[in-house]
Amino acid sequence: MSDINFTVTERGYEITEVNKYITMIQQEYANAVAWGEEMERKYEELKKSIDDYGLYFTISEENQNEVIGNIFAELSKTVAQSKADADRKAREIVDNANAQAREIKRKAMENSVEIRTQNTTIMNNLKAVNDMISVVVEKGLQY
Repeated sequence: MSDINFTVTERGYEITEVNKYITMIQQEYANAVAWGEEMERKYEELKKSIDDYGLYFTISEENQNEVIGNIFAELSKTVAQSKADADRKAREIVDNANAQAREIKRKAMENSVEIRTQNTTIMNNLKAVNDMISVVVEKGLQY
């Protein structure tokens, strides 16, 4: 996955950008699962076609069953591997999305703490200025 950067706003990250990215990841996951299911469906269709119509080879009758068995075995391995690959890719996508979501949340919390700290400093400075103004006004009225 490429490095993703979101716009930082006053309250964290730009929510529309984050939501768009999450939607993209969800679509990738759905596509991976759909691809695995499609491969499984095609395998079942092929298996049914072979069962329904038979399979003709230009091989001797002595080893025809062995060849058919080997073809099914290889096809089964291929479908199983494709499904496993799709499941693995889907898990990776979800894991990456979760990791990125945790990182976004962590950065948002850091930004929130920083903003609160800055706000507290500003408020303390404003109070100090207000106190100074009050002292100046009081002293000015006494003269």
